[in-house]
Amino acid sequence: MIFALILLFVTAAVLAVVLSPLLTEARTARTRAHFDLAVYRDQLDEIERDVARGLVKPGDADAARREIERRILSSGTASDAPGPSPPRRILAAIIALAVAAGAFGLYLLIGLPGLPDLPYANRASEEAQQNASIQSMVDGLAAKLQANPDDADGWTMLGRSYAVLGENDKSADAYEHARNLRPADQSIAVAEAEALLDGRKAQDPLSDRLLTLLKSIQAADPDQPLALWFLGFDAAQHGRFDEARQDWNHLLQLMPPDQPERKTVNAALAAIAGKR
Repeated sequence: MIFALILLFVTAAVLAVVLSPLLTEARTARTRAHFDLAVYRDQLDEIERDVARGLVKPGDADAARREIERRILSSGTASDAPGPSPPRRILAAIIALAVAAGAFGLYLLIGLPGLPDLPYANRASEEAQQNASIQSMVDGLAAKLQANPDDADGWTMLGRSYAVLGENDKSADAYEHARNLRPADQSIAVAEAEALLDGRKAQDPLSDRLLTLLKSIQAADPDQPLALWFLGFDAAQHGRFDEARQDWNHLLQLMPPDQPERKTVNAALAAIAGKR
């Protein structure tokens, strides 16, 4: 019994030492691929939102989509870490089989094959491991930006990365850094506002930070739909119904006749009809 346990332990140790350098590379590449692909998809979604808001022209949006798609294709599904070549994977499989077969043969000769299998220890799920690796990458980007705080593109990417992870407060703060570096880029301001709004309950009042940001967005672009809707909402919440009607009627004028969200705006207007 003791010999069998020692044999199993030694076999596992040998496999871990031999195969770890060959397989760790592949796991890292897959993890980075999942993270980068999620960021690229978020960028594509953001382009669609910018087109709907009127921030980006359709021609410019097509060019941006092609650039993101080119990056996805050129990076091999968004991974900048090359995976092991097929011969290395084959070598890993051959080594694993050889060591396992040798150990099993020796065990049949002098071991106790009639004993039940030993249970495996509990393992962390692959998803948890991937999330930890993604978090590590995002933390690394944040550390680089502390050393290079004038990188507006980096702060924008960090904002998107935190949004993918669902860390909305950190996402908004990263976008704020980017906005301070590029105050004329309204898409960054809108992304910051969306991060502040994400996870908010429908009837929650708007924070002072969000209100100030939305007013600056509206001042730069009076036709910005997100600002019109939420500034109208704040006005209605505080009894400024004429101001709310003005914002929401303006928003209706900008929306296509078949846009489903028109029902929501019309319902909001009906709710404050006649109020002064």
